[in-house]
Amino acid sequence: MNRPRLETVLYVVALLLACGCVVGGVVIVQQARDDARTERESPQTVPPSVAEQERYGAALRAAESTALALVNIDYEDPEASFEAVRSTATGTFLEQYDASSESLVDLVTQFESVLTGTVVSSAVSSIDTDDATVLVATDGTVSNAQTGEGGQARNFRILVKLVREDDRWLTNDLEFVG
Repeated sequence: MNRPRLETVLYVVALLLACGCVVGGVVIVQQARDDARTERESPQTVPPSVAEQERYGAALRAAESTALALVNIDYEDPEASFEAVRSTATGTFLEQYDASSESLVDLVTQFESVLTGTVVSSAVSSIDTDDATVLVATDGTVSNAQTGEGGQARNFRILVKLVREDDRWLTNDLEFVG
């Protein structure tokens, strides 16, 4: 009776393990190629993190635009200043702003007011696909018939609530918070 020798058995086992490794490697490489091909052919080529960053950036720019329009008013052309705000507004905020703009134009003109400001900081408080809330901090000065030429410092913290309409972020509500 011939018993297989230990070396022969070990050789066969090693050969089977090597074949298994080769087959497993081929399967893994093929799966990686299929995944890469599916990713390239996918209609969504922008990773979600990039799309989310773009949405945050667009909301910040929209809120900052509204804030800048609010803190830059010149009595020599108040209608242009008010139109800048209107162009960033919608809904409730636009209705309220339009209702008060005539009296605001009268006040700005009567007191020869010039308000200048810049955005110093802004941050998204909350955001989803259709709504965002942004806090905007501004620094500036106001000068008018009462303050003289030197003017007075005016710093505002504005909570801007935005809605997405026709692929644009527009201010739907606004609150001065400090």
